[in-house]
Amino acid sequence: MVPPLRKLDKYVWEIPKTYKPCMKVPARIFADETLIEKMKADSTLEQAANVACLPGIYRYSIALPDAHQGYGFPVGGVAAVDANQGTISPGGIGYDINCLPAGTKVLTKFGYTVPIEKLFKGGELVSIDRDNGGITWTKIKLFLWRWERSLIRIRTRVGFEIRASADHPILTPNGMVNAGEIRVGQKVAVFPFEGVPYEEPPNVTILSGDEFRPSVRRELKRRGLLPLNARNPKLPYLVKLLGYFIGDGAFNGERSKITAFYGSREGLEELRQDIIALGFTPSNVYCRESELKIKDKETINHECVVHVNSRSFKELLIALGAPAGKKTHARFRVPGWLRNMPLWIKRLFLAAYFGAEMNKPMTINGYNFEQPYVTVSKIRELEDNGVEFLEDIAKLLGEFGVRVLGIHRIETGNGRVWLRLYIPNEPENLVRLWGRVNYEYNPLRRLALAAIAWLKLKERILEERASVERAAKVLAEAGATKTSIILTLTSEFANERFVERSIYEGRKTKPRVPKNFPKFEDWLKEHVYGDIVWDEVEDVKVEPFNGFVYDVTLDGDPHDFIADGFVVSNCGVRVLRTDLTEDEVRPRLRELVNTIFELAPAGVGETGKLHLPISELNRVLDEGVDWAIRNGYGWADDKEYLEQNGSWDFADSSKVSQRAKERGKDEIGTIGSGNHFIEIQVVDKIFNPEVAKAFGIEREGQVMVMIHSGSRGLGHQVATDYIRVAESKMRQWGLYLPDRELAALPLTVREAQDYLHAMAAAANYAWTNRHLLMHWVRESFRRVFGRDPDKLGMRVVYDVAHNIAKFEEHVIDDEGHRAKVWVHRKGATRAFPAGREEIPRVYRGIGQPVLIPGSMGTGSYILVGYEKAMQVAFGTAPHGAGRQMSRSAAVRSLPPSKVKAALESRGIIIRSAESEIISEEAPEAYKNVDIVAEVSDALGLAKKVVRMRPIGVVKG
Repeated sequence: MVPPLRKLDKYVWEIPKTYKPCMKVPARIFADETLIEKMKADSTLEQAANVACLPGIYRYSIALPDAHQGYGFPVGGVAAVDANQGTISPGGIGYDINCLPAGTKVLTKFGYTVPIEKLFKGGELVSIDRDNGGITWTKIKLFLWRWERSLIRIRTRVGFEIRASADHPILTPNGMVNAGEIRVGQKVAVFPFEGVPYEEPPNVTILSGDEFRPSVRRELKRRGLLPLNARNPKLPYLVKLLGYFIGDGAFNGERSKITAFYGSREGLEELRQDIIALGFTPSNVYCRESELKIKDKETINHECVVHVNSRSFKELLIALGAPAGKKTHARFRVPGWLRNMPLWIKRLFLAAYFGAEMNKPMTINGYNFEQPYVTVSKIRELEDNGVEFLEDIAKLLGEFGVRVLGIHRIETGNGRVWLRLYIPNEPENLVRLWGRVNYEYNPLRRLALAAIAWLKLKERILEERASVERAAKVLAEAGATKTSIILTLTSEFANERFVERSIYEGRKTKPRVPKNFPKFEDWLKEHVYGDIVWDEVEDVKVEPFNGFVYDVTLDGDPHDFIADGFVVSNCGVRVLRTDLTEDEVRPRLRELVNTIFELAPAGVGETGKLHLPISELNRVLDEGVDWAIRNGYGWADDKEYLEQNGSWDFADSSKVSQRAKERGKDEIGTIGSGNHFIEIQVVDKIFNPEVAKAFGIEREGQVMVMIHSGSRGLGHQVATDYIRVAESKMRQWGLYLPDRELAALPLTVREAQDYLHAMAAAANYAWTNRHLLMHWVRESFRRVFGRDPDKLGMRVVYDVAHNIAKFEEHVIDDEGHRAKVWVHRKGATRAFPAGREEIPRVYRGIGQPVLIPGSMGTGSYILVGYEKAMQVAFGTAPHGAGRQMSRSAAVRSLPPSKVKAALESRGIIIRSAESEIISEEAPEAYKNVDIVAEVSDALGLAKKVVRMRPIGVVKG
C-alpha cells in the first residue's frame, strides 16, 4: 500500500505525521511526477515514513530525488537526530538485507533440516568457525523477511545448488561474497551433510519417574529430565549419549556411580558440552599414551576419557536402555522406545554409536573406499543377542536408505566372538550413509563429509564420460569425421584417446575413472578446510521470482549457517580535472582505459597492489589520506580539496572488528564491483562559468576523471557488526520501531559511540582507497601520454562521501532554533553553501562542490552547495541517478554484448572485470540523471555548474 501523499509544491511531497502513530515528524519527498511514480513502485515511501519514527528526529524524514528502496532507510534518505537524545542507525548509513527463498533447507544443531520460513527464535543452527573451518552451533536471535522479484541460482561442480537474493553472502576462500557477485569457476564453501527433515516427536512419555528410587527421581526432576516426554528438549542429548555409551562407554562397577566415555579429545569435548546441557558436571577430558603391539608391530595409542560422577546420570542411561554390566556379557538391543521416534532422533542414536564404533573412511587404492563396518563383541552364549542388536542397527539404517551386506562372524579364540555388520561401498550407498547419518562425537565426520563431495564429483565425471561415449557413437553414425568428433567432445576428463576409442572400439563395461582424476587423499589437501569443502561454481543464473525471502540474525559469533549445503558503508566520489582535451585523448583512449584497468584492480573480492598487515591497516583507519600521502601516494596539497581533508580524527581503529579488518587489508586501493567505477569524462556543458573556473573547469571538451568507490568489504562488515549489536539490544534500550531493519542505537549508550568511531574509521579507509585509485589513474595518464601528472594539470576537484553520518549544527524548526545533530546521509551527499567552516578553505567562499554521477553512457554533474539546502534538507543533495531496475532484471533484459556495442557506437569504450556488470550498470537500469539534477537545482538543494559525459569506463 502506498502511503498517503500530499503535494506541497511542484517538486515537494509530504507523508503526514498522522500516517503512523509512531511518526514524530512528517516525511518529505523531493521529486517530480516521474520520479514519485518510480518511488511508489517499491518500499521507498514506506521506509521514509518509518524513518520518521526514529527517536530524536528533527523536522522531517527526507527522501531525495534519486531515492529508492534500501535496508531500513531508503537509499537517498536523510535524517537529522538530536546529538544527545537521538539514535544512530547503521542501516541509515549503508547496508542491505540478504535473504533466501521459502523451502531453503537450513541445517540445525541436531542434524535435521527446517525450511527457512519455519525457523523460530532460539533454535540452534549449525555454523562454521571461519578460523578453523570447524562446526559450531549458534542460536537464532531474529527472523527477517522481505519481498523479492528475482533470485540468483548457483550450482556447483559437485552438484550443490542454492537460490538466494543477489545480496546474500556466500562463503568463499576470500571471505563472504554476495550471491550476485559469484562467478563461474569461483570456489565456494559447501557442507555436504544432508541430514533429514524435521518431524515433531510424538507426545508420549518415555520415562515417568516410577522407574527410579526417590532420591534419584528427585535429582532427575530437578534437572528437567522427569517425566521424560519425547518432546523434552533434552531428549536429543540423551539419545546421542546413549548411542555413544553403547559403543564406547562403561560403568565402573555395579556399585560405582561413575560413568566413563572413551574416544578422541575433540569428540569428548563435544560430548562434555552435551552432558553439561543436561545439568550434570563432567570431568575434564584426560588423555594418555600407551604402546599397542599387534602382530609384532608397535604403535602409540592415544586414549582419552571423560567421567560423570553421578548415580542419577548412570541410572538414567540404564533406564533408557544402556547395558548395566559388561557389554560382552549383557543382553541389550536398540531401545524399543526409539523405534517410534522421528527419523532425526534415530539418526542421533546411530551417528553417536558410529562415532564410537565405525571404522575410518579410507580408500583401498585412492579411488574405492573400504566397506564401513561396526563390530560387537559377545561371549558365545550371547552371540544371538549380538546378532539381534546388529539387525536392529541394520533395520534403522534401512530407514535412511542405507543397505547392509549382512553380519560376519569372527572367532577370537578366547570364548568370545566378533560380530561385524558390513555396509556395501557402492558410492550412492556411502553418500546416503555419510550424508544422512555420519558420525557424532568423532572428528572422522570431516573425512566422511569430504568423501561425500569427492564421491559425488567422481560419479559426475563418470556420467560425463559415459555421455561422451554415447555422443561419440551417435556422431560417428551420423557421418561426422573423427577430427570433428574429437574437437567437439574432448574435455578435462575425456581426452582425445578416450573419445577415439569410444568411436571405434566400444566398451563392454562402464567407463572408468580417468587417470587425471585425483585420488581421494590427494584431493583432500586442496579442497577441505575443517568441516567444509571448497567446491567450484559451475553455473550461475538469474531467475524471476515473486515472493517473500527470509533471513535470520544469529546470536554471537560466528554468524554463518548452512542453507541447502552452502555456507552462507561508506562510499563516495572523487573528481580530477586535467588540462587535456577530448581531441588529445581520443586517439589514445583505448590504451588509456586498458592501462587504468590493469593498474587499478576491479571486481568483488579483488585484491590490490597493497597487502597491508593489520598494524598498518590500523594506521589507515586512524589517519586516512594522511597515511597515503606520507607513504608517497598522491601530493601533499591533494587533501586541501577533500571533504574533511580526507582524514577524520574521530576515527578509532580499535572499534573495527578483526573480521572487518581481514576483509579490508587486501582490498585497499581497489575499485570494487557493482556501481563502482573509474570514468574518463568530457565537460559537455557549463552552466556557471564563474564557479566552474573556481573548480578548475575552464572549457567544454576538457577531460575529467571521476572515481566512485568506497570502503569495500571493511565498511560493509562494520555496518553488519553494529546492526547485530543494535538488533540484540533495542528492546533492552526501550526502542520499538516499525521496521526491525532500522536497528538503531541510542546515542547515549557506549555501543553507539563505538559505532560512530568505527564508522569514521571506515570513512578514512574509503578516502584512502579513492586516493590510491587516483594515484593509479595519474600513473596511467603518465604512462600513456609520457608526461608527469602535474604537467597534465591532474588536480583534485573534490572528494565527497555519500554513505555517512556527520555531526553538524542545523536549524531544527520554523522558529530558527539551532541544535547539534547527527545527520544520516544514506546514498546522499553533503551540499553546504559558501561560508560553512566544514568546507575546504579553497572553496569556502564559493560553496562545496556537489558530485552527482550518472550511469555509464549518460551524463554526470558537478553542482555547488546552496543556502536553501540548509533550510529544507540539512545541507544535503542527491548522490547519483538512483536505480530503477534491479540488477537481476537488467541482466535478464540487457545482454552485455548489446550494451557494450551500443556504448561503443557512441564513442564510449568500456572495460569490466565481469561481463554481467555491464548489464547490471547499463544506462537503462538507472533513473534519468538530468531529471535528478534539474529537480535538485530547482529546489535549491544545489545549483548546476557543469555536465560531463563519459568516453571511457572501467568497471568492477
